[in-house]
Amino acid sequence: MFRLITPTKEDELKAYFHFRWQMLREPWCQPEGSERDAYDVGAIHRMIVDAKGEPIAIGRLYISPDNDGQIRYMAVSPDYRKRGLGALILMALESLARQEGAKRLVCNAREDAIGFYCGNGFVSQGELNEERGPVRHQQMLKPLDMMSGVVRHPEWCSELQQRWQTQIPISDKMGVRITQFTGYRFEVSALLNANLNPHDSMFAGSVFSMATLAGWGMVWLLMKERQLTAGIVLADSHIRYRKPITERPRAVVSLDGLSGDLDRLADGRKARVKLEVTLYSGDDIAGVFAGTYMLVPEENTSHQDQTPTQTLLFG
Repeated sequence: MFRLITPTKEDELKAYFHFRWQMLREPWCQPEGSERDAYDVGAIHRMIVDAKGEPIAIGRLYISPDNDGQIRYMAVSPDYRKRGLGALILMALESLARQEGAKRLVCNAREDAIGFYCGNGFVSQGELNEERGPVRHQQMLKPLDMMSGVVRHPEWCSELQQRWQTQIPISDKMGVRITQFTGYRFEVSALLNANLNPHDSMFAGSVFSMATLAGWGMVWLLMKERQLTAGIVLADSHIRYRKPITERPRAVVSLDGLSGDLDRLADGRKARVKLEVTLYSGDDIAGVFAGTYMLVPEENTSHQDQTPTQTLLFG
């Protein structure tokens, strides 16, 4: 029996790092400790253990400030290779990278592992190099389509994501990504590492921006549903905090917390929409953002002309 776990306990982490050293550093005659680096603290670790709890496969994911999901330290015990355990670890890390809003996966594959990564959707970049020790490595990339799991109108979500990226560059630096739209529920996420304050939690300004974008995005999508167009201005807002955001930041909007009359826009009149955005730290509720958005009719403006500029977003 095999189990995929996240090593968090002291004994699990000790076994995890010792296995990493055995598989990846001991063969190069490097000392224990050489298997660790400065990114381990902020990285995501996964490990497969056997029935006795012994590690037999490992892998690590680190989300860079540029929203790359960096895969490193992949290893499978020689006794358990060719059983799909490496692919299982890689799938788990890819799923986490998508949740964290990574734009692509990046790794430096050992020469004998290039075929494995190619079989899992990676493509080779550049030439083989010998910069990482006695074994040659190949840089491998895998683009991630962040809208592949969106239930309703992924093409609209792609358009909205592109508008945020081009019109509000800070949203891209924050790693704000649309993760779901069902017509009833809209969810975005952000990168924690790109928004950390000195207390290792998310900056209050980043929390506000993520929540504002989530609310703005929901209003924009609802107008698309009704073939309406308007400038969107955040007129009023406040946040009630419950706890700091210290893991996987998310903002969720649903129709349950929304009130207003979008049909006023059809008559060329201003409309007002109030909504609530629930903020999450991992799976825990971290706070609630309440926002009032003014919808201002725009003359000679089509859907394609709607632009969430800094002014429209933040008033």
